[in-house]
Amino acid sequence: MKPKNFFNFVSLDNMVNLIIVPRSKNLRKINCDTDPKAKVQAIISEYSKVNNIDPNRVKLSLLEEEGSTDKKPVRRTLKNEKTLEANGLDFSTTDTITVYAKDVGPQIGWRTVYLIEYFGPMLFHSLVYYGLYDPDVNTYTQIAAYILTMVHYLKREYETTFIHMFSADTMPLKYLFRNCGHYWVFNGLFIALSVYAPQDRYYTGWKKYVFYVEDRPLKQLYIYIGLWALCELANFYCHFILMKLRSDGSREKRIPYGFAFSLVSFPNYFFESLGWLFYAIMINNWSCYLFLIVGTLTMMNWAKQKHRNYKKTFGDKYPKNRKAMIPFIF
Repeated sequence: MKPKNFFNFVSLDNMVNLIIVPRSKNLRKINCDTDPKAKVQAIISEYSKVNNIDPNRVKLSLLEEEGSTDKKPVRRTLKNEKTLEANGLDFSTTDTITVYAKDVGPQIGWRTVYLIEYFGPMLFHSLVYYGLYDPDVNTYTQIAAYILTMVHYLKREYETTFIHMFSADTMPLKYLFRNCGHYWVFNGLFIALSVYAPQDRYYTGWKKYVFYVEDRPLKQLYIYIGLWALCELANFYCHFILMKLRSDGSREKRIPYGFAFSLVSFPNYFFESLGWLFYAIMINNWSCYLFLIVGTLTMMNWAKQKHRNYKKTFGDKYPKNRKAMIPFIF
C-alpha cells in the first residue's frame, strides 16, 4: 500500500522520499513522500500520529559516514525547527534518504521544569521559617535573608512565565529531580535549616558553626540589600535583552549586544553569581557559601560551553574581546 504523503501541498517536482527507520520497538518504519523544505517538526507530528505517540517523545537523527569502515558512524539529531535541507540532508544526488526515529520517553516542558525548580526553595524556606522555627525571634539578618530569597525566586517565576525563550520545548521527565536538586537541596533545605535557626540560643560543638548567622546592624544590611538589588535588576535586564533577540518567535542563535554583553557573553550568569555573593557575605553562613560555590562553578561551566558554541557558530563575526562570564578574567 502506498503511504500517505505527509505534505499534500508539495508539487511533484519537489517531492523526495524519506525513509524513517525506528530505533525503538514501539515505533514503525515509514516510507513517505515529502519536500526538502519541510520542517522536521512537521514530519515528526505526522509520524507521531501514525504511531499514536506524543510528538515531543520522538527525535529524528541522521547517521553520518554510514559507509565508512574506518570511523565509527556519527548519529546527529535533527533540529525540529529547521527544514530537512537546513539540517544537512542533501537531496541533490539522491531522492531517497534514511533517518532514524527514537522514542526518548516521557517529556516535560522546559517552562514547567523551571517553575517547579524555583517553587521548591520558596516552599522549603517558608515551611522552615514559619513552621519549624519561630519567626518572632529572628534577627534582622534572618528576616532579610527570607525576604531576599522570596523576592529572588518570585522574580525567577515571573521571568520563566513572561521573559525566557526556550531553545527546546521539552526535556526527559526522568531528569526533573536531578535539575531540581540544586535548588531544592542546596538552597531550599541547607540554607533554610541553617540560616533560620534561633539565634537566641547558645550552640556548642558543630552546631555553633552550622547555625551561625552574622548579626548585622541595619545600616550594613541596607548596603548589602542595595548591592543585591542592583545585581538582580542587572540580571533581569540581561534576560530582557535576550528576549528581545527572539521577539519574532525565532529560535535561531543571534549575537546579543549592549549593556554588559559588551564584556562577556553571559552577564546574566555573572550578575546572578555576584548577587549570591553579596547574599552569602551578608548572612555569613556555610550553607550560603556552599550554594554560591556550586552555583558559580555550574554557571562557569555553562558559560564556557555556550561561549565556545557562539564562536563556532558565528566565527569572525563574534566579538573577539568578550570573555565567557567574568569580565576580563573568564
